[in-house]
Amino acid sequence: MAEIAGVMKKAGLVWLAWDGGRPVPAWFATVDGQYVVLADSADGAEQPLPGLAAASAVEVVVPAKPATNRLASWKATVRRLEPGSDDWTAAAQVLRSERLNAAELDTQLERWRVEADILVLEPTGEISESAGRYDAALRTEAPVPTRATTRGKPPMTLHRPVRRRPKLS
Repeated sequence: MAEIAGVMKKAGLVWLAWDGGRPVPAWFATVDGQYVVLADSADGAEQPLPGLAAASAVEVVVPAKPATNRLASWKATVRRLEPGSDDWTAAAQVLRSERLNAAELDTQLERWRVEADILVLEPTGEISESAGRYDAALRTEAPVPTRATTRGKPPMTLHRPVRRRPKLS
């Protein structure tokens, strides 16, 4: 557990994968030695992590600061905090202070109480990857399908072509 605590101190964001889905980035906070995440529904405004509250286990991948490598990967169980409980209130206050660019601060906790779940990621003790013990499997994934498109064929030149004048002498 000390190894997990050491790498989590270096991270502000983790990648979570559950139920065989693709990894999803999530910001988290540490509350009394526990790692808590805010999980919205699929259309949530804060951090959409649909299905995480119902998952029994999750793989947590901690990225390195350049974000091209990973520091560690570990397994965790997911526990939902009951809205209004003392643990929920303490976790919500810490998450609120960690939340960057939050909108509508005066109604944020009430919105979280209704629309989101605060989940505790409890380490199982199984560390699947760490320094010197990395999985050699390729981690590339196909892009997520999107409605975004391009307008058509790009132009051959983006500026007026330079024309050279003949020398006069």
